[in-house]
Order: sequence, then C-alpha cells, then structure tokens
Amino acid sequence: MVEEEQKYEVDDAFVLPDLTGTAPAGGRVRASPPVTLVARYLDTVDLRLARAGASLRHRRGDELPWTVKLPTGTPGVRHEISRPGPKGQPPPELVELVTVLHRGAPLAPVTVVRTVRHAYEVCDRAGTVLAEVVDDRVTVLDDAGVTTDTFREVEVELKAGDRKLLDRIGEVLGEAGAQGGSFTPKHVRALGAAAQTDPDLVAPAGLPDEPTAGDVVTEAVRKEVGRLLAHDPLVRLRAPAAGGDTGVHQMRVACRRLRSDLRTFRPLLRKTWSGPLRTELRWLAGVLGAARDAEVLRARLRRTADADPLSPLGPRVRWTGWTRCSPNG
Repeated sequence: MVEEEQKYEVDDAFVLPDLTGTAPAGGRVRASPPVTLVARYLDTVDLRLARAGASLRHRRGDELPWTVKLPTGTPGVRHEISRPGPKGQPPPELVELVTVLHRGAPLAPVTVVRTVRHAYEVCDRAGTVLAEVVDDRVTVLDDAGVTTDTFREVEVELKAGDRKLLDRIGEVLGEAGAQGGSFTPKHVRALGAAAQTDPDLVAPAGLPDEPTAGDVVTEAVRKEVGRLLAHDPLVRLRAPAAGGDTGVHQMRVACRRLRSDLRTFRPLLRKTWSGPLRTELRWLAGVLGAARDAEVLRARLRRTADADPLSPLGPRVRWTGWTRCSPNG
C-alpha cells in the first residue's frame, strides 16, 4: 500500500486543537486509547537504507510487526509493506525488497524508538476513517536501554480522505502552533546527521553548459541505474509503475539502455569494469524477459476478450504459465 502523511514539530507545551471542524458534515472525530510502540530499526553499518529514504523495522504493538517503507520520490508518500514474524528474524520477503539498497551487506539493529501515541480518527457520517492524526511522544534508546534523545511530533496520515482534508487539518494544527517542515522519519531523527547524508546512488543533475565526455558518461549511467533501482522493488511487489507502465518493462528498458551506453562509451571506460557489467545486465534482461512476455500476452488476451461481448474475461486476467496436457485432455 501507499502511505501519505505529513509531519509537524511541536513542543511539550503544545495542546492538540479540536479537530471536529475538519470532519465533513455529519462526521466526527474518534479518539483511540493511547498505546506504546517500540520500534527496532535494522540497517547496514553505513545506514544505506536510511540515507536512501527507506526503512526496515520491527515494531512491538503493531498487528503486523515487520514493516518496510520505500520512497516514491514525493516527500511524505511512501510504499508501506507489513508482514508477521518473530522479533529477531526479518521476513526474507521484506529483506529482498531492500536488496538494491543494502546490496548484500549485513542488516543489524541501529536504533530503538519508543513512541507513546495518542491517535484521533477523522470520520465521515458513515464512520469511514478519512484521516488519522497521531500525537507522538518519542524516546530514543541505546543498546542498553538508556535514553539518548526525546522529541514530540504530530503526524497526519491520509486514509480514505483526499488531499484537501490533509491540508485542512494542517491549517488547524498550524493555527495551534504546530510547525510544518521537511518530512523526516522518526528513525532518521534518532540516528542523527549520519542518516541524513547523501545516498549511495547520486541522482542525475543535468549536464553543464559545456560538458566533458566524463560528464556525459556519468549522467547517462546515473540515469539508467536510477531507473533500474527504482523499479526493482515494484517488480518484487508486482506493483504498477508510474504512467500505467509496469516495473518489469521499466527495468528491461534500463538494462537495454545501460548496456547500450556502456557499449557506446566503451573507449572511455575500463574494460575490466564495463565488460562484466554488460554481461550481468544481459542476464538480468533475460530473466525479466519471460515476465515481460507474459505481461504482453496477458494484455493481448484482455484486448481480445474485451472485443468479444460474448466472452468477457472481467477486469483481471492471470498468467499461470503453460500447462502440458495429456492426449486425453
């Protein structure tokens, strides 16, 4: 699922305002009992996940304690995937989702964040939760359980509501003294400056007015590596890409263009680096090829079925692979 939220900094003297006026006509604000959540975040020694805007945590107090959050490119909007599992063993599926970030480096606990949460649900007339407002008092703990930092923040998470509701709640909070600002996750605040340095992957910045050959090569490689890494989690999640495309297609495009760039710029590159990389990209493109063929075939089947009013397949067509039939059927 995609999570969209806004954060606000508040001090200990802040009083959460009455949010009733933000609910639609006939709606109400429903308070939940306070809960204590203890989250243990895993990362590499050099904080590759945090620096890339991602996280992997186990949080005691959640129904599904293990959660991965992945950036989408928009501040405050992230992919959130939760799974069950014991405290000391992250689900392999979630570890795989951050493969492009940890790249095989060991994942270990890096910080513990304890949150005392007071939550309030903004509901419509039918009781549907449109947004959730949480007032969090956060304590950062070291390995020995000693407090190293404390802070308080208010989060507003969009549920079934729209962006206008998010803005309306933000206005009420702002009038009460809450300070909106940059979106900084709790564990990043807890980890400090080391978690806020640049990620390993440097984003394309555009070419200068008089680029050198090195500038052109660097920009081209960064662009397609960025495309490749951004869509890897979507492929594993079987989630759609932007613009109605698929992650599989975008990853194959990245492989093809990156291999082409490495071939075009071969005289400027170290062969001991670019050669093996092109071989690996060819292998990856081949693996993705079977999945892409299935996507294309599925789309053709859907178009054919839609054109036949007597044989509708409905909104979903699933690919299950070829099945060998016996002579008797």
